[in-house]
Amino acid sequence: MPDRIHLAIVGCGGMGHRHLFGLAELQRAGLSPFDLVAACDPVEANAVSLAGEAERLQGSRPAVVADLDGVASAGAVALDVTTSPRSHHTIACGAFGRGWHAMVEKPMGLTVRACRLITDAAAAAGTVLSVA
Repeated sequence: MPDRIHLAIVGCGGMGHRHLFGLAELQRAGLSPFDLVAACDPVEANAVSLAGEAERLQGSRPAVVADLDGVASAGAVALDVTTSPRSHHTIACGAFGRGWHAMVEKPMGLTVRACRLITDAAAAAGTVLSVA
């Protein structure tokens, strides 16, 4: 992994903003290995809001994108998945399929099957999965 981890927050509603505040705290403490490169949400206003807050808190504005293709264009190698739980498995599996790492907000999935899809995809890709 590179010295700096290019991160995207996927899901820029309330939980995404709370995760951004945590990233900002890590940065203030000199403990952050992350560069936030993308704010991803299908609702553009949510992503714009998070990007603006990131610029205020961290001094740089991440790209505003609507999907994982946009995240790829921004150069992310890891996702912070803070969407509604029903989409966690789809987004996480999409990330692992691209060789990215992912932290997924709880619940990891809504069903045991969804959770197994996520863990199996991470293992098959040899990527890191964590659950917040």
